[in-house]
Amino acid sequence: MSLRVKNMINLVEKHATAHTPKKYAFSTIRSRTLSTISSDNTKIDPSKNSSLMANTLLWANMILPMPVIASTVYRHFSKGPPAKSWSLTADITIAILRNFLSRSSKITVEDIQKLSTTKKLPVPSNIQSTKFTVPNHYRKRAGDILSRIFTKHDEQCIGWDWEKDRNDAPPIKGEWLQSKGDPLNPSKESTVLYLHGGAYYIGCYGIYRHFLSRIIKYSKGRTCAIDYRLAPQHPFPAAVEDALATYLYLIDPPEHDELDPVDPKKIVIAGDSAGGGLTFALLLAIRDAELPTPAGAMTLSPWLDLTHSLPSILSNILTDYLPPTGFRHAPSPALDYAQLPQREKETELLDQLKEEATDPTKENDHHTDMSSIGPFGETVPIPGTNSEEFYRVQFYADNQALKLPMVSPLFDHGKLKGLPPLLLQCGSAERLRDESIYASLLASNTFPGSNKNTTTRIPPTKVTLEIFEDQPHVFQLLFSNKATSRSFKNLAAFVRDMTDSPATYRSKKQEEQTTYLTDNPICIRHVTAQGKMTDTTRDTLSTFRKSDWAEWEARLSRDSLKDRMDDVSRAVDNTVKNVK
Repeated sequence: MSLRVKNMINLVEKHATAHTPKKYAFSTIRSRTLSTISSDNTKIDPSKNSSLMANTLLWANMILPMPVIASTVYRHFSKGPPAKSWSLTADITIAILRNFLSRSSKITVEDIQKLSTTKKLPVPSNIQSTKFTVPNHYRKRAGDILSRIFTKHDEQCIGWDWEKDRNDAPPIKGEWLQSKGDPLNPSKESTVLYLHGGAYYIGCYGIYRHFLSRIIKYSKGRTCAIDYRLAPQHPFPAAVEDALATYLYLIDPPEHDELDPVDPKKIVIAGDSAGGGLTFALLLAIRDAELPTPAGAMTLSPWLDLTHSLPSILSNILTDYLPPTGFRHAPSPALDYAQLPQREKETELLDQLKEEATDPTKENDHHTDMSSIGPFGETVPIPGTNSEEFYRVQFYADNQALKLPMVSPLFDHGKLKGLPPLLLQCGSAERLRDESIYASLLASNTFPGSNKNTTTRIPPTKVTLEIFEDQPHVFQLLFSNKATSRSFKNLAAFVRDMTDSPATYRSKKQEEQTTYLTDNPICIRHVTAQGKMTDTTRDTLSTFRKSDWAEWEARLSRDSLKDRMDDVSRAVDNTVKNVK
């Protein structure tokens, strides 16, 4: 690169920095005020924003940020990419996505949901699409099952009357996708039930049509994708209830329905990011309710720990696009959790506690872990309780619910045992990497120091963990390269193996490389940027020490959520200093 070009890019970068608005209050790690603050620190009323203004802001966020592109090009050639194998295109893609997510903190949840759910990709020309609706009584069946699984403590942590929500919520919409031609026989072919990602609050199945078509191409099966209810308007466990309702619908449809029952042994449940976490939650519900078990499950960069406890959350900030301090948006009605249906008993207790707090003559002898919800989503401890005074971290669940197994599956009381065979794919450069590693070692009972005494009465789960070199979060949706191609072929091979599909696509060489029919409790594979795979099971298990595992366990067992968030905040500050 010539000196003249470098100087031009540097000038653009300086101009962009000088004209960048001040940091928006709700995009920082600490929420400092309940009022809405604009970029120039003037208070605004979000309820008075016109639809024209909202739409303009939405599409303004989609404009390519040229200063970001210019500075990324300069940094790529002068200092090298954050991950060794990244091409300039990959580097720019991550920079643009990171910038978009940062700027989107200035708009409301409702606006970002509108953007992510209305712009669906077209159905590929070689794919046949059939839409369907899950009858609402399946939600009732699923909810009854979950109610039997949840303990009183679980219900208290959930903190809202989720059973009332299903009556007024829109129905579960879904879409079947399969290759055009003769209808597939569900008794012989594979079915992938796909749960989309999006941090539980954005996204829809329509965005995944081309993604799913590649799985269909290689597996010769079909996919079923749904739009489950999104937080914060429908927080946990609404998404789990919808996922379970759909599974029940597939294996036991109504008699008058055109859908034939799908053999559970022909179903593979799958999902990416939050959809991967939801996949695990659905598996836990199926296991604990002793329902018919699916053939297997596969996840792409699954979000399994909403407490942000493990090291890669901090160490991989520069090589991933996920917001360093979590997702934040401008205050709006969606973030008023007080609007959620409240349990009658809890409402009475809240009123009583508030009355006692304002009347010094009354003694307050209530000691609970309950907390009320402020107007914009922050947790407000009730006087006389033991709640930690800290803002709400996730849209999906209240702080006190983040360690529930179906919210963060890493905290499963059954240690993720007794599940069908699993395939976990993650990128070595992503922030959620360690969650896949921890889940794989825990479920298969192959972590350092594990033995027969560390397992439960439930048998270990067979796991295949594939770590893709230098890849960020859910890279399969971002890039079309050899690593992505290898990922899709492996996903399809897993589906064929688990469902005993008669379809044959792979060559003999590919079959030897990607077989998932093994008696080994765990198989760990390293996949290069060129798509070449190496079995690293022995090396990984031998180099991962007991002290490393003990450190991870200690991180997960910490009580204070604030300590975790402070760790993230410090890591972000240190990263910014090092970059400068």
